[in-house]
Amino acid sequence: MRAFERGYYLLFGRSGLRVALYATLLLAALAVVEGLVHHLAPLLYALYAAGLFSILLAVDRAVVNPRRSYYVAAVSTAATAALDVAFGKPPLAFALVGAIVSALVIQSLRCELPAFVLPLAFAATVYYAMGRPVLAVLALSYALVIYGLKPVIRRWAGGIDAVCMFSSFIYSVFAGDDGIEDVFRELGRVERVPLHVYLVGGRHVVVVSDFHPGPFRHIGGGSLVDVLNREVEGTGFRFTFLHGVGSHERDPVTGEGVRKIAAAVKSAVLEMTDGRPPQGVRPAEVVSGDVKIVGFSLGTAPHLAVVSRLRSASDDIPLWVAKRVNPGSYLLVDAQNKFDGVVQWLEEDVKALSEGLRVLQGSPQCRSFSVGVGKVGGEALDPLGHEIGPGGVSAIVNECDGERALLVVFDGNNLDWGLYGKIVDRYRRRGYAVVEVATTDTHRATGVGFGRGYRIVGEHIDHGKILEAVDLAVAEAERLLGPHAVSYRRVEVEAEVMGEEGFRKIQRAVRIYKRVGGLVLGAVFLAPTALVTLFA
Repeated sequence: MRAFERGYYLLFGRSGLRVALYATLLLAALAVVEGLVHHLAPLLYALYAAGLFSILLAVDRAVVNPRRSYYVAAVSTAATAALDVAFGKPPLAFALVGAIVSALVIQSLRCELPAFVLPLAFAATVYYAMGRPVLAVLALSYALVIYGLKPVIRRWAGGIDAVCMFSSFIYSVFAGDDGIEDVFRELGRVERVPLHVYLVGGRHVVVVSDFHPGPFRHIGGGSLVDVLNREVEGTGFRFTFLHGVGSHERDPVTGEGVRKIAAAVKSAVLEMTDGRPPQGVRPAEVVSGDVKIVGFSLGTAPHLAVVSRLRSASDDIPLWVAKRVNPGSYLLVDAQNKFDGVVQWLEEDVKALSEGLRVLQGSPQCRSFSVGVGKVGGEALDPLGHEIGPGGVSAIVNECDGERALLVVFDGNNLDWGLYGKIVDRYRRRGYAVVEVATTDTHRATGVGFGRGYRIVGEHIDHGKILEAVDLAVAEAERLLGPHAVSYRRVEVEAEVMGEEGFRKIQRAVRIYKRVGGLVLGAVFLAPTALVTLFA
């Protein structure tokens, strides 16, 4: 799973606006340099960029608006100018290379149609007008090369149209939206997936979602936590998200699916008027082999079984693992709170989880039970939301027969282990019998970290400031602690998800990209660069 996210970072971890601005500055500088020898260079580059801009608008103006067309045209023209200067060629000698960039973007919009040849035909026209018929023929023939690569790469990728996927990625970079969702939709399948909705004290909603909040930033379920937080809190409630079971195979693949999920949750919350006095079970921490389970009640069954690891990384509870164990009156929750270690679920780990759950079933019912939930927004801590998203920091406190337990939830993707230890030690010293920390596993910022493809909570933000925010959330939860009525509802939503087969295909595509991506990029970009150098 980590390799999958690192692959996403390699493919998708860029900002379109930033790239376009850098490209514009670079183009301006290169045009000046080229203009020292060829006085018409700035004008020629401007006309070339305008031509690409017009083609992009003509292909699909509803999607590629003027701003996005500018992004693509700026990068395409900058690539052309950079090669012209680097190889000492006259202006637009490398018009073919820039046209290929635009062609790939157009292909992402019209994968099954030959519209991508338009920039290549434009490059051929430019070459012909400049008296370079050999390069004009090369530009037209190169359209056949790109088209011919598609079935070959598709076979390598196990049926995925990887060329279309790569093109869609380039478009998504420039557009900053869901342009790549069509590719994932082809891989996905419709599944009915549960979400567990709790309403505590008529004011705070806690959702345990078996939809996985991925795959990536603005793509599909990458915005799931953000959208749920916005929609639920927009109705006047507070909101906390927890991830249940499953991994990327349960990623919603479209924004439409995410909106459908949010609508179902919001509808359920607005109908939850059947709250009852809380009936909790005693909180417990069970260690079995490499698995730790914290039993934590919100005041009604199913209670939470928050699963983490001791030596291995805490990273998703696979569906096959969940199917092998019996949680009884508990609900499996992915703590996602330890990045260090190997991502693995061995047979012995499944047995350990099963044994731990069996022990939890013996937790006694509380004679008196209180619960309180506090929350602090994440904007002050992390304005860009790279480590902590808009869901901020939640603290859930329960008290069973005078004994208190605490569950802290960060809207982030995994956790710095040092920060985890500080939080647990801090509140155990304050008298809490059980303390656990979890993250939402949001993928809202996947692609902004280095190496792993995202930033974990506590990676860059000062731990002292994070602890202050936790203190504020806990203080609010303690202040609100009481025998509040609690409602529960299981909500099932049919939505397009990546599916196990689609997930395997994407994993295979990422592995192939890492092996032969350089070869493909060479065929797409380096080969025409070499040919233009030879014939220009």
